[in-house]
Amino acid sequence: MIFLSRFFSLFALALAAIPFVGWLILICADFLSLEDCLSPQAGWTAFAFLSALSLVLPPALHAWPDLTRSPRHLLRETARAVLFAFALFAVLFLLFGRPLFEWLSIPTIMLPMAALSLAPLVSCPLLYISYKVAELLLPRPGPDAPAPPAMRRFGLLSLLLVIALACHPFLQPGVSGPVMHAGGLSMLCAVWRFLALRYVIFSCGHAGFVPAWGGCCLVSLLDMLRALPGAGGMELAVMAVLFCLMLASSVCLLLPSSRRWLC
Repeated sequence: MIFLSRFFSLFALALAAIPFVGWLILICADFLSLEDCLSPQAGWTAFAFLSALSLVLPPALHAWPDLTRSPRHLLRETARAVLFAFALFAVLFLLFGRPLFEWLSIPTIMLPMAALSLAPLVSCPLLYISYKVAELLLPRPGPDAPAPPAMRRFGLLSLLLVIALACHPFLQPGVSGPVMHAGGLSMLCAVWRFLALRYVIFSCGHAGFVPAWGGCCLVSLLDMLRALPGAGGMELAVMAVLFCLMLASSVCLLLPSSRRWLC
């Protein structure tokens, strides 16, 4: 019950922070004359939303299973981690945002579409930055016992999933692209997210990121369902393998021995 109360408190904080941080990101884009923040186009809105998610969710997920600190302390430090992570992003964005778009030689009218395309790539370092800031402000010890068999199975299955995600576009002769996360850049970012989650769950033992693993599996599954109509035999086989790996790895995380080991 204590876990749930802390989870919903930090979840409410995240829900309040995401639109606010997204609005600040649009302000930064407006400051660089990249877009009018008062009437943003869809590409910039998606860029700001995905960037805000990447800045807000890692601190909230890192903090909620912590029972050594009071809820007020957790909320305060989580909000501070989000603020520090956004400050780092804002400095980098204001310094390098316009030079980056100028170096890419993107016409002004195409900037919203370019921002939409770059959003998954930008989210990867933002996830790392916000997680590291949260870890610095809210340090937590890892598990003090060896990983149980269920967690070792998760480590193997999650590694196989990452390898399968990275390699499956090359195992489908005659198919134009991956069966989910269409586009090479989005596919690489999805692989990176699964690999990063595997690290913080299996190597660091952080229980807070278990919902994120399930969420990433669900998003990937929805992408596969959208690609299901018209899929050929090889694509269906790849989907089945990926689905089995996602399901089996998620089940391993939910087993009692895994829940007791994670902290």
